[in-house]
Amino acid sequence: PGFVVWKPRASMRWAPYSSGHWIWTNYGWYWDSYEPFGHVVYHYGRWFYDDYYGWLWVPGDEWAPAWVEWRYDDNYIGWSPLPPYAYLSVSLGIHYSVNYIIPYNHWHFVKFSHFHHNHVYKYYVPSKVKYRTYSNTRGGTHYEYRNNSVYNRGIDPNIVRERTKTNIRETNISFNNGNTTGR
Repeated sequence: PGFVVWKPRASMRWAPYSSGHWIWTNYGWYWDSYEPFGHVVYHYGRWFYDDYYGWLWVPGDEWAPAWVEWRYDDNYIGWSPLPPYAYLSVSLGIHYSVNYIIPYNHWHFVKFSHFHHNHVYKYYVPSKVKYRTYSNTRGGTHYEYRNNSVYNRGIDPNIVRERTKTNIRETNISFNNGNTTGR
């Protein structure tokens, strides 16, 4: 038996968490997508890369501001979609049901100075230096439950403030008939 997946109508070079920007919110780091399907696929479910089909979305029913893993160093910050093997546990945080490491080429890295850009994809490190960037960074993924909701702290906002020399204001997210609103 199989399971249901969805594939966006996009080129093979397309990747999730590309067209949009990051917002610090009362639920942690929120991916604000510019894509018409973004309000669902970046806040529910997980992504899987298939060599033949490309990126596939596996539906899920738990909302989060973004389902990504984080990495950073003194100069770069990066994120990658969590795969279907990733689960959030109250006691363990994010853990995997199988032995899995997200491949380095599935990551998006930018210099901290570009992290808040409205079109962050314009500043991704080139593919030829992704491995080196990945190797020099360390994990920074921090998920937790607060008031029965998922909170994605990711990279500490104080580190982002310090490295970007930007005042990061918190935006409140509210829920209206299952949709998120705010800003």
